[in-house]
Amino acid sequence: MLRYSLIALLAIACLIYGLAFGTVAPSRMMPFAVPLALLFGLILWCLPAGEYAPTRVLEPVFLAFFAALLLWPNYLAVAIGNLPWMTVLRLTGIPLVTTLLACISISKTFRTTLSNILAADKVMTQLVVALVGLWTFSLLLSRNPGMSINHYILTQLNLTGIFFVSCYLFSRKGFAEFWVRAFLAILAFICVLGIWESRIQHLPWAGHIPSFLKIDDPLVQKLLTPKISRELIYRVKVTATTPLGLAELLGLSMPFAIHFLLGSYRLFMRGAVALYIPAAFLVILHTDSRLGVVSAFASGLFYVLVWAVLMWRQQKNNLIAPAIVLSYPALFAAFMAATFAVPQLRYKFWGRGSQQASTQGRIDQWEQGIPKIISHPFGHGIGQASPSLGWSTPGGTITIDSYWLSVLLEIGILGFLVFYGLMLRAAFVAARTAITLRGQPETTLLLPMSVSLITFVIVKLVFSQESNHPLIFMILGAVLALTYRARQYTDAKAVIAPGVSAAGPRPAHELISRR
Repeated sequence: MLRYSLIALLAIACLIYGLAFGTVAPSRMMPFAVPLALLFGLILWCLPAGEYAPTRVLEPVFLAFFAALLLWPNYLAVAIGNLPWMTVLRLTGIPLVTTLLACISISKTFRTTLSNILAADKVMTQLVVALVGLWTFSLLLSRNPGMSINHYILTQLNLTGIFFVSCYLFSRKGFAEFWVRAFLAILAFICVLGIWESRIQHLPWAGHIPSFLKIDDPLVQKLLTPKISRELIYRVKVTATTPLGLAELLGLSMPFAIHFLLGSYRLFMRGAVALYIPAAFLVILHTDSRLGVVSAFASGLFYVLVWAVLMWRQQKNNLIAPAIVLSYPALFAAFMAATFAVPQLRYKFWGRGSQQASTQGRIDQWEQGIPKIISHPFGHGIGQASPSLGWSTPGGTITIDSYWLSVLLEIGILGFLVFYGLMLRAAFVAARTAITLRGQPETTLLLPMSVSLITFVIVKLVFSQESNHPLIFMILGAVLALTYRARQYTDAKAVIAPGVSAAGPRPAHELISRR
Protein backbone atom coordinates (compact mmCIF):
# COMPACT_ATOMS: atom_id res chain seq x y z
CA MET A 1 0.00 0.00 0.00
CA LEU A 2 2.82 2.38 0.89
CA ARG A 3 4.53 1.70 -2.43
CA TYR A 4 1.43 2.59 -4.42
CA SER A 5 0.90 5.73 -2.31
CA LEU A 6 4.44 6.90 -3.06
CA ILE A 7 3.99 6.22 -6.77
CA ALA A 8 0.75 8.23 -6.73
CA LEU A 9 2.44 11.14 -4.94
CA LEU A 10 5.28 11.05 -7.45
CA ALA A 11 2.81 11.12 -10.34
CA ILE A 12 0.98 14.11 -8.82
CA ALA A 13 4.29 15.94 -8.25
CA CYS A 14 5.34 15.31 -11.86
CA LEU A 15 1.95 16.59 -13.07
CA ILE A 16 2.29 19.78 -11.03
CA TYR A 17 5.89 20.19 -12.23
CA GLY A 18 4.81 19.85 -15.87
CA LEU A 19 1.89 22.27 -15.52
CA ALA A 20 4.09 24.86 -13.80
CA PHE A 21 6.79 24.49 -16.44
CA GLY A 22 4.29 24.93 -19.24
CA THR A 23 2.86 28.03 -17.56
CA VAL A 24 5.96 30.09 -16.70
CA ALA A 25 8.70 28.76 -18.99
CA PRO A 26 10.83 30.06 -20.59
CA SER A 27 10.76 33.32 -18.61
CA ARG A 28 11.71 31.52 -15.37
CA MET A 29 13.74 28.40 -15.92
CA MET A 30 16.07 28.16 -12.94
CA PRO A 31 13.54 26.97 -10.29
CA PHE A 32 12.77 23.96 -12.46
CA ALA A 33 16.40 22.88 -12.38
CA VAL A 34 16.28 22.38 -8.59
CA PRO A 35 14.41 19.01 -8.62
CA LEU A 36 16.72 17.75 -11.38
CA ALA A 37 19.78 18.78 -9.36
CA LEU A 38 18.43 17.05 -6.27
CA LEU A 39 17.72 13.92 -8.29
CA PHE A 40 21.22 13.99 -9.72
CA GLY A 41 22.63 14.37 -6.20
CA LEU A 42 20.60 11.38 -5.08
CA ILE A 43 22.05 9.32 -7.93
CA LEU A 44 25.58 10.29 -6.87
CA TRP A 45 24.79 9.36 -3.28
CA CYS A 46 23.47 5.93 -4.32
CA LEU A 47 26.51 4.97 -6.41
CA PRO A 48 27.95 1.62 -5.24
CA ALA A 49 31.07 1.82 -3.08
CA GLY A 50 34.40 0.77 -4.51
CA GLU A 51 37.83 1.96 -5.57
CA TYR A 52 36.82 3.02 -9.06
CA ALA A 53 36.30 6.69 -8.18
CA PRO A 54 37.39 9.09 -10.98
CA THR A 55 40.16 10.71 -8.93
CA ARG A 56 42.39 11.05 -12.01
CA VAL A 57 39.84 13.37 -13.55
CA LEU A 58 40.15 15.91 -10.74
CA GLU A 59 43.57 17.26 -11.67
CA PRO A 60 43.03 18.06 -15.40
CA VAL A 61 39.58 19.57 -14.79
CA PHE A 62 40.95 21.60 -11.85
CA LEU A 63 43.77 22.94 -14.03
CA ALA A 64 41.24 23.79 -16.76
CA PHE A 65 39.20 25.74 -14.20
CA PHE A 66 42.37 27.46 -12.95
CA ALA A 67 43.41 28.48 -16.46
CA ALA A 68 39.89 29.73 -17.27
CA LEU A 69 39.83 31.76 -14.05
CA LEU A 70 42.95 33.68 -15.07
CA LEU A 71 42.91 33.69 -18.87
CA TRP A 72 39.30 33.84 -20.00
CA PRO A 73 37.17 37.02 -19.65
CA ASN A 74 34.10 35.84 -17.77
CA TYR A 75 31.83 38.17 -19.77
CA LEU A 76 32.49 36.17 -22.96
CA ALA A 77 29.91 33.41 -22.77
CA VAL A 78 27.13 31.65 -24.63
CA ALA A 79 23.68 33.00 -23.74
CA ILE A 80 20.65 30.97 -24.81
CA GLY A 81 17.27 32.50 -24.11
CA ASN A 82 16.56 32.92 -20.41
CA LEU A 83 19.09 30.31 -19.33
CA PRO A 84 22.12 31.35 -17.25
CA TRP A 85 25.22 32.38 -19.15
CA MET A 86 27.35 29.38 -20.17
CA THR A 87 30.73 30.73 -19.05
CA VAL A 88 33.95 28.76 -19.22
CA LEU A 89 34.17 28.83 -15.42
CA ARG A 90 30.78 27.14 -15.16
CA LEU A 91 31.61 24.65 -17.90
CA THR A 92 34.69 23.58 -15.93
CA GLY A 93 33.52 24.21 -12.36
CA ILE A 94 30.34 22.11 -12.54
CA PRO A 95 32.12 18.96 -13.83
CA LEU A 96 34.88 19.50 -11.26
CA VAL A 97 32.53 19.66 -8.28
CA THR A 98 30.45 16.80 -9.69
CA THR A 99 33.59 14.64 -9.92
CA LEU A 100 34.49 15.60 -6.34
CA LEU A 101 31.06 14.52 -5.08
CA ALA A 102 31.32 11.26 -7.02
CA CYS A 103 34.73 10.53 -5.47
CA ILE A 104 33.38 11.24 -1.98
CA SER A 105 30.36 9.01 -2.57
CA ILE A 106 32.25 6.07 -4.11
CA SER A 107 35.68 5.78 -2.50
CA LYS A 108 36.27 5.17 1.19
CA THR A 109 40.00 5.73 0.62
CA PHE A 110 39.28 9.15 -0.85
CA ARG A 111 37.06 10.07 2.10
CA THR A 112 39.70 8.92 4.57
CA THR A 113 42.48 10.86 2.83
CA LEU A 114 40.38 14.01 2.63
CA SER A 115 39.34 13.66 6.26
CA ASN A 116 42.96 13.33 7.38
CA ILE A 117 43.93 16.43 5.41
CA LEU A 118 41.07 18.44 6.92
CA ALA A 119 42.21 17.32 10.38
CA ALA A 120 45.60 18.98 9.82
CA ASP A 121 44.10 22.10 11.37
CA LYS A 122 40.67 21.56 12.90
CA VAL A 123 40.12 25.27 13.52
CA MET A 124 40.39 26.05 9.82
CA THR A 125 38.04 23.19 8.95
CA GLN A 126 35.51 24.32 11.55
CA LEU A 127 35.64 27.87 10.22
CA VAL A 128 34.99 26.63 6.65
CA VAL A 129 32.01 24.57 7.84
CA ALA A 130 30.71 27.52 9.85
CA LEU A 131 31.05 29.82 6.84
CA VAL A 132 29.06 27.45 4.62
CA GLY A 133 26.43 27.20 7.37
CA LEU A 134 26.15 30.99 7.60
CA TRP A 135 25.85 31.33 3.83
CA THR A 136 23.05 28.74 3.91
CA PHE A 137 21.25 30.36 6.85
CA SER A 138 21.41 33.76 5.17
CA LEU A 139 19.11 32.49 2.41
CA LEU A 140 16.27 32.67 4.93
CA LEU A 141 16.97 36.38 5.50
CA SER A 142 17.04 37.46 1.87
CA ARG A 143 14.40 39.74 0.39
CA ASN A 144 15.28 38.44 -3.07
CA PRO A 145 15.53 34.63 -2.72
CA GLY A 146 16.09 34.07 -6.44
CA MET A 147 19.15 36.31 -6.57
CA SER A 148 20.49 34.89 -3.30
CA ILE A 149 20.05 31.26 -4.40
CA ASN A 150 21.89 31.98 -7.66
CA HIS A 151 24.74 33.64 -5.75
CA TYR A 152 24.75 30.79 -3.22
CA ILE A 153 25.09 28.11 -5.92
CA LEU A 154 27.99 29.96 -7.56
CA THR A 155 29.64 30.37 -4.17
CA GLN A 156 29.43 26.64 -3.45
CA LEU A 157 30.84 25.80 -6.89
CA ASN A 158 33.62 28.39 -7.09
CA LEU A 159 34.65 28.59 -3.43
CA THR A 160 33.57 25.66 -1.27
CA GLY A 161 34.00 23.01 -3.97
CA ILE A 162 37.34 24.45 -5.06
CA PHE A 163 38.54 24.42 -1.45
CA PHE A 164 37.90 20.69 -0.99
CA VAL A 165 39.37 19.79 -4.39
CA SER A 166 42.48 21.83 -3.53
CA CYS A 167 42.84 20.03 -0.20
CA TYR A 168 43.15 16.74 -2.06
CA LEU A 169 45.24 17.83 -5.06
CA PHE A 170 47.79 19.90 -3.16
CA SER A 171 48.54 16.89 -0.97
CA ARG A 172 50.20 15.28 -4.01
CA LYS A 173 53.95 15.61 -4.16
CA GLY A 174 55.06 18.29 -6.61
CA PHE A 175 51.59 19.69 -7.31
CA ALA A 176 51.99 22.85 -5.20
CA GLU A 177 55.18 23.92 -6.94
CA PHE A 178 53.69 23.12 -10.35
CA TRP A 179 50.64 25.24 -9.47
CA VAL A 180 52.77 28.24 -8.43
CA ARG A 181 54.91 27.99 -11.57
CA ALA A 182 51.77 27.82 -13.74
CA PHE A 183 50.28 30.76 -11.83
CA LEU A 184 53.29 32.98 -12.48
CA ALA A 185 53.64 31.83 -16.10
CA ILE A 186 50.02 32.68 -16.86
CA LEU A 187 50.32 36.07 -15.17
CA ALA A 188 53.49 36.79 -17.13
CA PHE A 189 51.49 36.24 -20.31
CA ILE A 190 48.75 38.51 -18.94
CA CYS A 191 51.37 41.20 -18.27
CA VAL A 192 52.43 41.03 -21.93
CA LEU A 193 48.79 41.49 -22.93
CA GLY A 194 48.47 44.35 -20.44
CA ILE A 195 51.45 46.21 -21.90
CA TRP A 196 50.03 45.66 -25.39
CA GLU A 197 46.62 46.92 -24.26
CA SER A 198 48.13 50.05 -22.74
CA ARG A 199 49.76 50.83 -26.10
CA ILE A 200 46.66 50.33 -28.27
CA GLN A 201 44.31 51.87 -25.65
CA HIS A 202 41.64 49.17 -25.91
CA LEU A 203 41.17 45.44 -25.29
CA PRO A 204 42.96 43.43 -27.99
CA TRP A 205 39.90 41.27 -28.68
CA ALA A 206 37.38 44.12 -28.74
CA GLY A 207 35.79 44.09 -32.19
CA HIS A 208 36.94 40.52 -32.86
CA ILE A 209 34.53 38.58 -30.65
CA PRO A 210 32.61 35.76 -32.42
CA SER A 211 28.87 36.28 -32.62
CA PHE A 212 28.05 33.24 -30.45
CA LEU A 213 30.06 34.76 -27.56
CA LYS A 214 28.51 38.21 -27.78
CA ILE A 215 25.98 38.97 -25.06
CA ASP A 216 23.51 41.77 -25.68
CA ASP A 217 23.77 43.21 -22.20
CA PRO A 218 24.58 46.84 -21.23
CA LEU A 219 26.95 45.62 -18.53
CA VAL A 220 29.00 43.60 -21.03
CA GLN A 221 29.15 46.53 -23.42
CA LYS A 222 30.37 48.70 -20.56
CA LEU A 223 33.11 46.17 -19.76
CA LEU A 224 34.32 46.28 -23.37
CA THR A 225 34.41 50.09 -23.34
CA PRO A 226 37.85 51.62 -22.65
CA LYS A 227 38.23 52.70 -19.02
CA ILE A 228 39.67 56.22 -18.63
CA SER A 229 40.59 57.70 -15.25
CA ARG A 230 39.91 61.28 -14.17
CA GLU A 231 43.49 62.14 -15.15
CA LEU A 232 42.66 60.89 -18.69
CA ILE A 233 44.86 57.80 -18.16
CA TYR A 234 43.81 54.61 -19.92
CA ARG A 235 43.37 51.85 -17.31
CA VAL A 236 44.24 48.33 -18.47
CA LYS A 237 42.25 45.30 -17.31
CA VAL A 238 43.15 42.52 -19.80
CA THR A 239 41.03 39.46 -18.85
CA ALA A 240 39.69 40.94 -15.61
CA THR A 241 36.36 42.70 -15.50
CA THR A 242 37.85 45.82 -13.91
CA PRO A 243 41.34 47.39 -13.61
CA LEU A 244 41.05 46.95 -9.84
CA GLY A 245 40.51 43.20 -10.26
CA LEU A 246 43.67 42.91 -12.37
CA ALA A 247 45.65 44.99 -9.87
CA GLU A 248 44.48 42.79 -7.00
CA LEU A 249 45.44 39.62 -8.88
CA LEU A 250 48.95 40.87 -9.68
CA GLY A 251 49.41 42.10 -6.12
CA LEU A 252 48.49 38.67 -4.74
CA SER A 253 51.10 37.08 -7.02
CA MET A 254 53.99 39.19 -5.73
CA PRO A 255 54.81 37.02 -2.66
CA PHE A 256 55.21 33.96 -4.89
CA ALA A 257 57.48 35.82 -7.29
CA ILE A 258 59.63 37.17 -4.44
CA HIS A 259 59.80 33.66 -2.96
CA PHE A 260 61.20 32.21 -6.18
CA LEU A 261 63.63 35.13 -6.49
CA LEU A 262 65.08 34.66 -2.98
CA GLY A 263 64.73 30.89 -2.72
CA SER A 264 67.09 28.10 -3.72
CA TYR A 265 65.80 27.65 -7.25
CA ARG A 266 67.50 27.32 -10.60
CA LEU A 267 69.07 30.39 -12.16
CA PHE A 268 66.60 30.33 -15.06
CA MET A 269 63.61 30.45 -12.71
CA ARG A 270 65.11 33.24 -10.62
CA GLY A 271 65.91 35.22 -13.74
CA ALA A 272 62.39 34.76 -15.05
CA VAL A 273 60.77 36.10 -11.86
CA ALA A 274 63.34 38.93 -11.78
CA LEU A 275 61.81 40.03 -15.11
CA TYR A 276 58.24 39.29 -14.01
CA ILE A 277 58.25 41.47 -10.89
CA PRO A 278 58.95 44.82 -12.65
CA ALA A 279 56.64 43.85 -15.52
CA ALA A 280 53.81 43.08 -13.09
CA PHE A 281 54.41 46.34 -11.21
CA LEU A 282 54.39 48.25 -14.50
CA VAL A 283 51.00 46.75 -15.39
CA ILE A 284 49.73 47.62 -11.90
CA LEU A 285 50.74 51.22 -12.58
CA HIS A 286 48.87 51.06 -15.90
CA THR A 287 45.71 50.02 -13.99
CA ASP A 288 46.02 53.36 -12.14
CA SER A 289 44.98 51.50 -8.99
CA ARG A 290 46.09 52.47 -5.51
CA LEU A 291 45.09 49.09 -4.10
CA GLY A 292 47.42 47.35 -6.57
CA VAL A 293 50.39 49.43 -5.45
CA VAL A 294 49.50 48.92 -1.80
CA SER A 295 49.14 45.15 -2.22
CA ALA A 296 52.46 44.91 -4.11
CA PHE A 297 54.40 46.83 -1.46
CA ALA A 298 52.57 45.08 1.40
CA SER A 299 53.45 41.71 -0.12
CA GLY A 300 57.13 42.66 -0.23
CA LEU A 301 57.19 44.04 3.31
CA PHE A 302 55.36 41.11 4.89
CA TYR A 303 57.35 38.52 2.96
CA VAL A 304 60.67 40.01 4.05
CA LEU A 305 59.56 39.78 7.69
CA VAL A 306 58.39 36.15 7.50
CA TRP A 307 61.46 35.17 5.47
CA ALA A 308 63.77 36.79 8.03
CA VAL A 309 62.07 34.94 10.89
CA LEU A 310 62.51 31.64 9.01
CA MET A 311 66.17 32.34 8.27
CA TRP A 312 66.83 33.34 11.89
CA ARG A 313 65.36 30.03 13.06
CA GLN A 314 67.20 27.89 10.53
CA GLN A 315 70.58 29.66 10.57
CA LYS A 316 71.52 30.65 14.10
CA ASN A 317 74.74 32.32 12.97
CA ASN A 318 73.03 34.49 10.36
CA LEU A 319 73.31 38.14 11.39
CA ILE A 320 71.20 39.61 8.61
CA ALA A 321 67.96 37.83 9.54
CA PRO A 322 67.82 38.94 13.22
CA ALA A 323 68.83 42.45 12.17
CA ILE A 324 65.85 42.61 9.80
CA VAL A 325 63.43 41.22 12.41
CA LEU A 326 64.58 43.51 15.23
CA SER A 327 64.70 46.61 13.04
CA TYR A 328 61.47 45.83 11.20
CA PRO A 329 59.19 48.20 13.21
CA ALA A 330 61.56 51.09 12.45
CA LEU A 331 61.83 50.10 8.78
CA PHE A 332 58.06 49.83 8.45
CA ALA A 333 57.54 53.20 10.13
CA ALA A 334 60.15 54.78 7.83
CA PHE A 335 58.43 53.35 4.77
CA MET A 336 55.03 54.66 5.88
CA ALA A 337 56.58 58.08 6.52
CA ALA A 338 58.01 57.99 3.00
CA THR A 339 54.53 57.43 1.57
CA PHE A 340 53.62 60.85 2.95
CA ALA A 341 56.92 62.66 2.31
CA VAL A 342 57.78 61.42 -1.20
CA PRO A 343 55.31 62.90 -3.73
CA GLN A 344 55.25 59.92 -6.12
CA LEU A 345 54.68 57.43 -3.28
CA ARG A 346 52.05 59.69 -1.75
CA TYR A 347 50.12 59.87 -5.01
CA LYS A 348 50.28 56.10 -5.56
CA PHE A 349 49.31 55.21 -1.98
CA TRP A 350 46.93 57.93 -0.89
CA GLY A 351 45.82 59.36 -4.23
CA ARG A 352 45.60 62.81 -5.74
CA GLY A 353 42.92 65.38 -5.22
CA SER A 354 40.94 63.99 -8.15
CA GLN A 355 40.75 60.61 -6.38
CA GLN A 356 39.27 61.98 -3.21
CA ALA A 357 35.78 61.43 -4.62
CA SER A 358 36.24 57.66 -4.52
CA THR A 359 37.68 57.87 -1.00
CA GLN A 360 34.75 59.97 0.13
CA GLY A 361 32.39 57.50 -1.55
CA ARG A 362 33.81 54.65 0.55
CA ILE A 363 33.42 56.75 3.69
CA ASP A 364 29.80 57.52 2.79
CA GLN A 365 29.10 53.83 2.20
CA TRP A 366 30.33 52.92 5.67
CA GLU A 367 28.30 55.72 7.25
CA GLN A 368 25.22 54.49 5.39
CA GLY A 369 25.94 50.81 6.05
CA ILE A 370 26.67 50.80 9.79
CA PRO A 371 23.04 51.51 10.83
CA LYS A 372 21.89 48.69 8.51
CA ILE A 373 24.40 46.31 10.09
CA ILE A 374 23.19 47.24 13.58
CA SER A 375 19.54 46.76 12.61
CA HIS A 376 20.29 43.37 10.96
CA PRO A 377 23.23 41.87 12.91
CA PHE A 378 22.77 38.50 11.13
CA GLY A 379 22.87 40.07 7.68
CA HIS A 380 20.49 40.61 4.79
CA GLY A 381 21.28 37.44 2.84
CA ILE A 382 24.03 36.27 0.53
CA GLY A 383 24.33 38.39 -2.60
CA GLN A 384 22.27 41.21 -1.06
CA ALA A 385 25.04 43.61 0.00
CA SER A 386 24.57 46.22 -2.73
CA PRO A 387 20.74 46.20 -2.76
CA SER A 388 20.55 46.39 1.03
CA LEU A 389 23.07 49.24 1.18
CA GLY A 390 21.32 51.17 -1.58
CA TRP A 391 24.31 53.41 -2.37
CA SER A 392 24.68 54.49 -5.98
CA THR A 393 27.22 56.41 -8.03
CA PRO A 394 26.38 59.81 -9.58
CA GLY A 395 25.58 57.85 -12.75
CA GLY A 396 22.91 55.85 -10.90
CA THR A 397 24.78 52.52 -10.64
CA ILE A 398 24.18 50.66 -7.39
CA THR A 399 27.55 49.53 -6.05
CA ILE A 400 29.61 48.74 -2.98
CA ASP A 401 33.37 49.21 -2.71
CA SER A 402 34.44 47.34 0.45
CA TYR A 403 34.19 43.57 0.83
CA TRP A 404 34.48 44.04 4.58
CA LEU A 405 31.21 45.95 4.36
CA SER A 406 29.76 43.39 1.92
CA VAL A 407 30.36 40.51 4.34
CA LEU A 408 28.84 42.44 7.23
CA LEU A 409 25.73 43.25 5.21
CA GLU A 410 25.32 39.74 3.78
CA ILE A 411 26.06 37.35 6.66
CA GLY A 412 26.33 39.70 9.62
CA ILE A 413 28.87 40.35 12.35
CA LEU A 414 29.40 36.65 13.11
CA GLY A 415 29.92 35.95 9.40
CA PHE A 416 32.50 38.73 9.24
CA LEU A 417 34.45 37.20 12.12
CA VAL A 418 34.25 33.72 10.59
CA PHE A 419 35.25 34.78 7.05
CA TYR A 420 38.21 36.95 7.95
CA GLY A 421 39.06 34.72 10.91
CA LEU A 422 39.46 31.90 8.38
CA MET A 423 41.85 34.00 6.28
CA LEU A 424 43.97 35.07 9.26
CA ARG A 425 43.97 31.58 10.78
CA ALA A 426 45.17 30.13 7.47
CA ALA A 427 47.90 32.78 7.24
CA PHE A 428 49.02 31.95 10.78
CA VAL A 429 48.99 28.17 10.17
CA ALA A 430 50.93 28.57 6.92
CA ALA A 431 53.62 30.76 8.52
CA ARG A 432 53.88 28.53 11.61
CA THR A 433 54.20 25.36 9.53
CA ALA A 434 56.84 26.86 7.23
CA ILE A 435 58.90 28.10 10.17
CA THR A 436 58.59 25.14 12.56
CA LEU A 437 58.21 22.10 10.27
CA ARG A 438 61.14 21.86 7.90
CA GLY A 439 62.33 19.15 5.55
CA GLN A 440 60.34 19.38 2.33
CA PRO A 441 61.07 22.09 -0.26
CA GLU A 442 57.35 22.51 -0.98
CA THR A 443 56.71 23.42 2.65
CA THR A 444 58.44 26.76 2.08
CA LEU A 445 55.68 27.67 -0.39
CA LEU A 446 53.51 28.25 2.67
CA LEU A 447 55.45 31.49 3.24
CA PRO A 448 54.13 33.32 0.14
CA MET A 449 50.71 31.76 0.70
CA SER A 450 50.60 33.27 4.20
CA VAL A 451 51.63 36.69 2.91
CA SER A 452 49.14 36.53 0.03
CA LEU A 453 46.28 35.81 2.45
CA ILE A 454 47.24 38.77 4.67
CA THR A 455 47.44 41.02 1.60
CA PHE A 456 44.00 39.79 0.53
CA VAL A 457 42.49 40.81 3.87
CA ILE A 458 43.99 44.29 3.55
CA VAL A 459 42.89 44.79 -0.06
CA LYS A 460 39.32 43.74 0.68
CA LEU A 461 38.91 46.78 2.90
CA VAL A 462 38.67 48.89 -0.27
CA PHE A 463 37.66 46.37 -2.95
CA SER A 464 34.49 44.29 -3.07
CA GLN A 465 34.71 42.36 -6.34
CA GLU A 466 34.76 38.55 -5.91
CA SER A 467 36.38 37.47 -9.19
CA ASN A 468 39.67 36.42 -7.52
CA HIS A 469 38.09 34.62 -4.57
CA PRO A 470 38.41 31.12 -6.12
CA LEU A 471 42.18 31.70 -6.14
CA ILE A 472 42.10 32.47 -2.41
CA PHE A 473 40.13 29.31 -1.65
CA MET A 474 42.68 27.32 -3.66
CA ILE A 475 45.34 28.76 -1.35
CA LEU A 476 43.26 27.88 1.73
CA GLY A 477 43.05 24.27 0.56
CA ALA A 478 46.78 24.28 -0.23
CA VAL A 479 47.59 25.48 3.30
CA LEU A 480 45.78 22.52 4.85
CA ALA A 481 47.26 20.04 2.37
CA LEU A 482 50.86 21.22 2.77
CA THR A 483 50.48 21.38 6.54
CA TYR A 484 49.24 17.78 6.46
CA ARG A 485 52.20 16.71 4.32
CA ALA A 486 54.71 18.53 6.53
CA ARG A 487 53.38 16.81 9.65
CA GLN A 488 53.34 13.42 7.94
CA TYR A 489 56.94 13.94 6.88
CA THR A 490 58.00 15.04 10.37
CA ASP A 491 56.23 12.08 12.01
CA ALA A 492 57.80 9.66 9.54
CA LYS A 493 61.29 10.98 10.30
CA ALA A 494 60.65 10.78 14.04
CA VAL A 495 59.95 7.04 13.96
CA ILE A 496 63.05 6.12 11.88
CA ALA A 497 65.42 4.07 14.03
CA PRO A 498 68.91 5.53 14.56
CA GLY A 499 70.53 2.78 12.52
CA VAL A 500 68.06 2.89 9.64
CA SER A 501 68.78 5.03 6.62
CA ALA A 502 66.37 7.89 6.05
CA ALA A 503 66.00 6.64 2.51
CA GLY A 504 64.58 3.35 3.79
CA PRO A 505 60.98 3.85 4.91
CA ARG A 506 59.02 6.07 2.57
CA PRO A 507 57.29 9.08 4.17
CA ALA A 508 53.59 8.60 4.60
CA HIS A 509 52.77 11.59 2.40
CA GLU A 510 54.34 9.83 -0.59
CA LEU A 511 51.96 6.93 -0.15
CA ILE A 512 48.97 9.10 -1.05
CA SER A 513 47.39 7.59 -4.12
CA ARG A 514 47.79 9.46 -7.41
CA ARG A 515 44.64 7.98 -8.81
